[in-house]
Amino acid sequence: MKASYLLLFFCISIFSCKNLEYSPSQILDKDSYKNINASNLERLGDGSQDDTVRFIVTGDTQRSYDETIKFYRKVNSIPEVDFVIVAGDVTEFGTLKEMQWLARELNNLTVPYVTVIGNHDLTMRGRDVFKRMYGELNYSFNYGGVKFICHDTNSREYQFSGNVPNIPWLRKQLQPEVGISNYVAISHVPPISDDFDEKLVKDYAAAFDETPGFLISFHGHTHNFEEFKLDNSNIPYVITSAMGKREFLLAEIINTKLSFEQISF
Repeated sequence: MKASYLLLFFCISIFSCKNLEYSPSQILDKDSYKNINASNLERLGDGSQDDTVRFIVTGDTQRSYDETIKFYRKVNSIPEVDFVIVAGDVTEFGTLKEMQWLARELNNLTVPYVTVIGNHDLTMRGRDVFKRMYGELNYSFNYGGVKFICHDTNSREYQFSGNVPNIPWLRKQLQPEVGISNYVAISHVPPISDDFDEKLVKDYAAAFDETPGFLISFHGHTHNFEEFKLDNSNIPYVITSAMGKREFLLAEIINTKLSFEQISF
């Protein structure tokens, strides 16, 4: 009789909680965030009245929960920041709980933030979790006359298929647009990494080089700050340090000129 009651309780739980999952690899629960990037971009607006674009680039927040608290407190103390970009590896294992923990802390920022996907975010069912919580893996937005192109460069996670990064999509995003003077790219894996599809490096760099007004490409992944240029390219590539190293980049675009500085916290 006792076993029958337990079975009945289990069945009722399943059918009455159809929006919940019970699995280490679940992609949602009753407290799940949804479409954070889109919501924050709506909040951000287009910056049409803003002649200075001031933003922060950080990355690799995985396993850095205490540092993330210190991070948002530091960012909130800096005046006139427009938004924050997290350059991938929000998580270590691509799990819902990790993404929720980080989102809960980053939601304490007083300015909007968006993320790009990292290679660790693609493990397990991380791709599905990320898409539901944050949105598309390739997207762009315009702010203050600058187009920010956020995209997936985690080639190894796709077995170097030749489709990641998506060069045709990038080229389409880089087409001239009314009201856009400059372009900035943000992704996780930099083109000097073994995790980036080497067959695509030349076309990737050419897409940026051939775009008038292209300013810079920001990345994460290596956990160390680095500036570099690819062969026969004038485009600067910059890797931001990891959250765990308590450092981020504060970038500023004024009159089509970009500058940035490393900030410790």
